[in-house]
Amino acid sequence: MAASEASMQWGTEIRRSDGPIPFLCYEPRRRRVTELLDDAARWSDRVHLVQGERRVRYSDMFVAIDRVAAALHEEGLRAGDRLLLLAGNSPDWVIAWWAGLRLGAVVAPGNRWWSASEITHAIKLTTPTVVVADAKMATLLPHGDKTWRAISIEQVHDWGSRPSAAVLPGVVTDENDPAVIIFTAGTTGAAKAAVLAHRSVIANLHNLLLVSGRLPHQLASDRTGEVILQSGPLFHIGGVQSLLLALLGGNTVVFLDNRFDAGQVLDVIEREQITVWGAVPTMVVRVLEHPTVQGRDLTRVRSISLGGAPVTAELMARLRAAFPAVHRGVSTVYGMTEAGGTVAAASGAMMAAHPHTSGKPLPVVELRIESSGEIVVRTPSQMLGYWGESAPEIIDAEGWLHTGDLGRIEDGLLYLTGRAKDIIIRGGENIAAAHVEEVLHRHPAVAAVAVVGLPHPDLGEIVGAAVQVRSETSEAELAAFAAASLGRFEVPTRWWLSEDPLPMTDAGKVNKRALRKQWISTLEIPS
Repeated sequence: MAASEASMQWGTEIRRSDGPIPFLCYEPRRRRVTELLDDAARWSDRVHLVQGERRVRYSDMFVAIDRVAAALHEEGLRAGDRLLLLAGNSPDWVIAWWAGLRLGAVVAPGNRWWSASEITHAIKLTTPTVVVADAKMATLLPHGDKTWRAISIEQVHDWGSRPSAAVLPGVVTDENDPAVIIFTAGTTGAAKAAVLAHRSVIANLHNLLLVSGRLPHQLASDRTGEVILQSGPLFHIGGVQSLLLALLGGNTVVFLDNRFDAGQVLDVIEREQITVWGAVPTMVVRVLEHPTVQGRDLTRVRSISLGGAPVTAELMARLRAAFPAVHRGVSTVYGMTEAGGTVAAASGAMMAAHPHTSGKPLPVVELRIESSGEIVVRTPSQMLGYWGESAPEIIDAEGWLHTGDLGRIEDGLLYLTGRAKDIIIRGGENIAAAHVEEVLHRHPAVAAVAVVGLPHPDLGEIVGAAVQVRSETSEAELAAFAAASLGRFEVPTRWWLSEDPLPMTDAGKVNKRALRKQWISTLEIPS
């Protein structure tokens, strides 16, 4: 696509919409997520996806997307249907994702760390027509009567590699139609399914591209593309955001061969000459503490973007020392799934001048601090709602999204001060304390339980469960019981078992603040 044509789709004028929620919106703008593939066509000869020895060019990906979309259509996937994607990061994950969108389906990337019961919950909630799963996740799929078709990720690869004469159906999509479902930790139970419209996905990208000066028509066709290490999972909103930004920039996205390993990260950085790395703080800490990090060539990495958990000034200093080309290239973002991605962002220069900030709100994000200290936002990137729920409580009548996070604004910059919602962030993964408590309450020996986040030098927080027992049990027994229903990252790793009642507030609720303070005072926190 010519730069002049692209400029007609990626405007810089901001107007207030006349819809039911008066969002600030860009004019002109893209209206369908698949239109991003048109913008990326100019990079056809470049390598876009890398995993191990496999390299996929943009042009090859475009062909594979259409082939897989045609095959999925033959399997019964239609516009508006749900495609549940349960697989680890890979080029075939990306191809399946785009293929579903090509057909107008709502693509729902599932958490690869879910337990069998959590997968069953996701299937019941979203009622997919097709479930694409890798070998590990396929073993956890429910049996019995099925209204959905299971497809292996290997089958996706096979479809994408085979010539096909099938013709794709025409799809008409409105920008407010659902495009993607991102699962998020529900504060009162199992995972919720946040529904992002085409408008949501595109508005988030438009914001980020505008503030970085990288709108499609602003990029020269001969620009050198970045080589980006995507070590975090694609099933999070941050993963989707990174993938789409890379697509539009003509960049190469490199995936690890399997689950996160600090040594493999260092190997890949050297082998692929990585220039940009996106990660959560826990991943970065593990890389910095790897015994071989001092002898590695990390000089080509010039930018590191951190998200998913707070970033300390100490970590920033350690990063700059280990990655000599980064200097002011360590940036951070604040966002959430329900907001459709990034709400505020801080460049490396901003972080250097204001080490504790979460950044400046993006152009079409309206942000304010309530009298309670809670951060509320209104942005066209925010979700339509939760799948299966009529009206989400966190979006009020005027369209303001209540984040559950506490913060303050100073000189136009956002600073996080805490969390109002009962969420534990373990290594960048959000865990609803209430969900873990609900599972443990089912054990016959448990009279009462309170789940809290406890400090950890590597993961940020770990899950701790304080249990009032009514009969004999053990930590090992309770952990095994929890593991049958929870993802492994949700299972408590610290336990406090007692026959005594848990501390209570005057309102008759467990006093988690007092409990956590008392518990921490008894712990030896490793350094």
